[in-house]
Amino acid sequence: MKKQNLLKVRKLNNHAKLPTRAYSGDLGYDLYAAERHVINPSEQKAVWTGISVEFPERWGGVIKDRSSMAAKMIYTSAGVIDNGYRGEIKVLLRNESDKPFVIEIGDKIAQLIPIPVIDWEITETDIQDSDRNTNGFGSSGK
Repeated sequence: MKKQNLLKVRKLNNHAKLPTRAYSGDLGYDLYAAERHVINPSEQKAVWTGISVEFPERWGGVIKDRSSMAAKMIYTSAGVIDNGYRGEIKVLLRNESDKPFVIEIGDKIAQLIPIPVIDWEITETDIQDSDRNTNGFGSSGK
């Protein structure tokens, strides 16, 4: 029987570290840098993790910020990992601070959030109005 909550991970180099969670029940799995980088202000770089993954059937992942890095104005960009992708996971990081940010080999750089894949049937049709309707950004107040 195939275990549904098993994430298969392949190390692609000697600097790679397997994803980890700090606490049982944490949503995100920490991803680690497998190379050193300096990201200058207003710069964006893809940082290699040295791993590839195989999600269980009907699962994928999203790469999100680590709160400690976001507090320093270092953010992730992009970050969807589809179920069938088997290449190296790279984390696209951008520096919105006013000073260079150094990433060392082995640093935690992002979180991998597992997400179930839902195959929606798409159909074009009229849609019903709602209480919110077209009210978007800022519509709920401060």
